Amino acid sequence: MVPSTLVASFAQAADTAIDHVLRTGAPGQNTPTGEVGFVAAVVLGGVHDIASAWQPLLQPHGLSVKMSGVFCHQTPKATFTDNHGSVVSCELADLLVVVDDNTSGTAGRRWAVLIHAKMAAAGGGHTLTQPGDLRQLDLMARWPSFTLPRNYAPGGRDFATCTHHGTAIDCGRYGLVDGQPCPDWHQQAPATKMPPGGDRLGSFLAHMVETGQVGYGREATGLGDDWSRTVEELMTQTYSQFFSYAGGFVGRRQRGNTAIAMAISDPAGHFWPYYPHFVYFADKPPPTGGRPDGPVDDEGPTGISLLRVAIGSNPDRG
Repeated sequence: MVPSTLVASFAQAADTAIDHVLRTGAPGQNTPTGEVGFVAAVVLGGVHDIASAWQPLLQPHGLSVKMSGVFCHQTPKATFTDNHGSVVSCELADLLVVVDDNTSGTAGRRWAVLIHAKMAAAGGGHTLTQPGDLRQLDLMARWPSFTLPRNYAPGGRDFATCTHHGTAIDCGRYGLVDGQPCPDWHQQAPATKMPPGGDRLGSFLAHMVETGQVGYGREATGLGDDWSRTVEELMTQTYSQFFSYAGGFVGRRQRGNTAIAMAISDPAGHFWPYYPHFVYFADKPPPTGGRPDGPVDDEGPTGISLLRVAIGSNPDRG
C-alpha cells in the first residue's frame, strides 16, 4: 500500500497535471472543448505528467509507478431493463480507471471505477434531464443486471454480487467538467441533480491509490464476482484490440480504427516493458469536442477508454 503521508502530495501533483492537459489538450490534440475531448486529453496527455511527478515521491519508499492510457469512444454498450421495464442500451461508461497495488510483492489487489463525463452547468454542477442522460443514470445508480456485446462473455452481469467492501454505486462516478478557458474536472456520485464541487479528478485518483478508501472506486481483485470479472474483461478487450498484449506490453500494431490512440509512460522503467512517452495508433489526432449528434452505426472495436495505474516495488532502490 502507498503510505498515506504521500496522498496529499499525490493529489496536488495529479491535479496540476490534469488541469494543464485539460486546458491545452494532449500532444497533437487541439484545445479540448467537450466531454470526449477532455477524456482523450486526460488519458493521452495526463499519464506522462502524473507518473513523472509521482515517481520522485515514491522513490524514497522503494516504490515505482507505471501508468498507461488508451482512448476510444462510445464502446462498449450495455443492455439492461430500465426502471420502467423497457429493454434499453447505452454506453457503459466513458472511462475505466484501474489501480493495481503491487506493493506487497505478491499478486496484489485492484481497485477500479467506471466514469461517465458530462459538461458542468454554468457555476458548476449538473442536472440530468434528457432521456439518454437519465438512461445512463439509471444504469449507474442501480447497476441492474446487464449484458455486453458479443465480444464479451455472454450472460447478465450484476455488480450487486460483488463481495468486496463497499456497495454497487461505488462502481461508478460522474466526472463533471467545467469548460474552457479554465476547465476543471470534479467527481460526483450518480444523482439526477449533482451539486458543484466534489473531488477533483487528480485528488480522486490519489485516494484510489491509497487503496481501500470508501467512495473512491471499489475493489476488483480476482475473478470471483461480476464486478471484478467485468473490469478484467474490459481491460483484456481494450488491450487486445489496441496493441499486442502478452506478458506485458509487447509489440506495437495498428488495428485500423482511426478513433484509437494510446499513450504509455513509466519514468523509472522498472516493471513491464513500456513505450517511451506517446504512441498514437491513428491517422488523425484525438478529438476535441463533445458527443456526435446522431447514432454511430459502426461501433468498431469494443474496448473502453482506460487509465491504468500500477504501483510496485522498485528493484533499484538504494
